[in-house]
Amino acid sequence: MDTFLKKAKDRADALGVHNIVVATLNGGSVRDAREAFGDGYSWFAVSNPASAHEKGLVYHDGMSQETQKALEAEGIRVILADQGLFQKAAIGGPPYPIGADVPEFVWQGTHKRKIDWHAVKTFGDVVNKVINKELSPVWLVTGTIGALMGDGPAVCLEITLIAADSGILPLNKDCLAISRPRPASHAPDTAMVLRPSKTPDFLRAFRIKDLLLVPRPDDHWFNNKRLWPNG
Repeated sequence: MDTFLKKAKDRADALGVHNIVVATLNGGSVRDAREAFGDGYSWFAVSNPASAHEKGLVYHDGMSQETQKALEAEGIRVILADQGLFQKAAIGGPPYPIGADVPEFVWQGTHKRKIDWHAVKTFGDVVNKVINKELSPVWLVTGTIGALMGDGPAVCLEITLIAADSGILPLNKDCLAISRPRPASHAPDTAMVLRPSKTPDFLRAFRIKDLLLVPRPDDHWFNNKRLWPNG
C-alpha cells in the first residue's frame, strides 16, 4: 500500500473518521485512496469543472464530464465548483458570476499578488497592504498557509469548504481531506482531519484536528529551499 495513504487511513481509523474528501482532476487520486482504504468510508471527489478553466477562473484544466460520470457510476460523490475560496484570491480576487465574462487581465494573471512577497520586507508590510486594500484578506490567509505549510494544507481546507458549501458533505461529523500534488509542485502529500463548516463560518466553526504531511525528496518545505526566487 502507498505509504502516505496507509498513514492517512491509520489516522482516519484512529479518530473514527469515515467521510473522505479528495482533491482530484482525472479521478486517479480518489480511486487510489479508495483502493487503499477499503470498505466502510464515504467518498467525496472535489474539483473544478472544465468550464471553469474555459472562463479563466482556474489555471488547471478541471474535471471533464466523462470523469465526473465515471466516478459517480463508481459510487463516489463528485462536487464541482467554479472557484474555491482561495482560488478566487489567487487568480482573480473577487468571485465572478457563473457564465459572466471574465476580464482579460484575470485570465492572464497579470495582477496575481503572490509577487508581492518579493517586495515586502516584513509581515507588517503585508498586513498594511491588506488594510490599504492592495491585497485581499483571503489572500493573506491562503498566502500565509501556503508559505508556512505548503499548498497541500491550503488545498485540503479549500476542498472541504467547497464540499461543505455544496450541502452534500455532513457538517456534524469530522472528515479527512486528502491532497496529492502534481509532480511539478514539489509539495508534500497532505491529509487533514477537519470539522467542516460552510465558508461564511470558516473562522468560527471550522476546525483543524489532525495534520499529516509526507514529504518527497525534492520537497521545498522540508529541505529549507526558498519558496520564491529572491524571496
